[in-house]
Amino acid sequence: MATRYQQGDLITRKRKNGPNVWQFRWYENGQRKSVVIGTVNDLPTKAAAQRVVESHRVKMNEDNLQQQLHPVTVNTLADRFECDYIPRHCRKLTGDTYRSILKNHIRPKWGDMELRKVKTMAVEDWLLTYDATDPTKGHIREVIHLIFQAALRWEMVERNPIDLVRQPRKRIKEITVLTIPEFWSLMAELKDLHKTMVLTAVCLGLRSCELLSLRWGDVNFEALTIRVQRSISEGELNDVKTPTSEGTLHMDPDLAESLLMHKGRSQYTRDSDFIFANPQGNTRWPDTIRDKVLHPAAKRAGITKKVGWHTFRYTYSSLHGLLGTSLIVQKELLRHADIQTTMRYTRTFGDEKREAQLKVADLLKRGQTS
Repeated sequence: MATRYQQGDLITRKRKNGPNVWQFRWYENGQRKSVVIGTVNDLPTKAAAQRVVESHRVKMNEDNLQQQLHPVTVNTLADRFECDYIPRHCRKLTGDTYRSILKNHIRPKWGDMELRKVKTMAVEDWLLTYDATDPTKGHIREVIHLIFQAALRWEMVERNPIDLVRQPRKRIKEITVLTIPEFWSLMAELKDLHKTMVLTAVCLGLRSCELLSLRWGDVNFEALTIRVQRSISEGELNDVKTPTSEGTLHMDPDLAESLLMHKGRSQYTRDSDFIFANPQGNTRWPDTIRDKVLHPAAKRAGITKKVGWHTFRYTYSSLHGLLGTSLIVQKELLRHADIQTTMRYTRTFGDEKREAQLKVADLLKRGQTS
């Protein structure tokens, strides 16, 4: 165990090509260690470089009892979070989102504050008056809570002050569900490729990231099953969203026939090829299909609802509700980690509500005459 708190030293080092770099040096087990933390272009002042170095200094002195005498700021924690946590645990899009929230919202307010001085009510009051939408405030709370959870694991704090921060997160987007006539009106406006995509999505309740990353090797036409085991986000292929998202789904024979017909039209038919590959054999972009295909098709079909990829997943869930499928079965079919999410997905159709109301009125009338 180190007996003296190591400050290390920060120097600039010239390079043959490109701008000079900042180099941080320290001793470990009697051996000189060093790391390049950035260029002088990225970190134009020594103060800026020192701020980045602080996260290295904290890690370097983790086992030093004098660490508690050197207060750690939120900026230092955020730096370590970006360097250590995000590359190991986050997909690219998620990591970019976390970095953006830290840069634009959390660092400006809390960056220079010591971790031990961040208090629950101070954060809650700040979020209450912060000039941002409720969903954005919800994301901010999630990220600041997440970095303090990391601080707990790294033994930089003894408690997470964000645990008790109350921040309501309102859903501003209504869940859109298509009625059966609306669904077929939409299908009539789609060409074969997109028609097969939508049919697959609505019959299996797939997320767009799962649908567009399906390969022919995932389909077992004899057993009438499809294996969901990966997803695509911003062109990056990953494992599925959560462990519960992975699973084998059963296909209707008509859906299997539609996929076989699509395979017959496709130039990419090997097991390793994407089912809905673009002309170059790569995955397609769901947002492009939504904006250039689904929205115009819905408009032509006279559907005034805002139709997106998740519309088909919501519709799938709501149709199960119409059929009386239990919530626990719906949860398994939708591959949700939490049944509360499943409960938020299902919506009733207009006829369902009218019939239910009439049944109640009829029951009351029958009670009056008995």
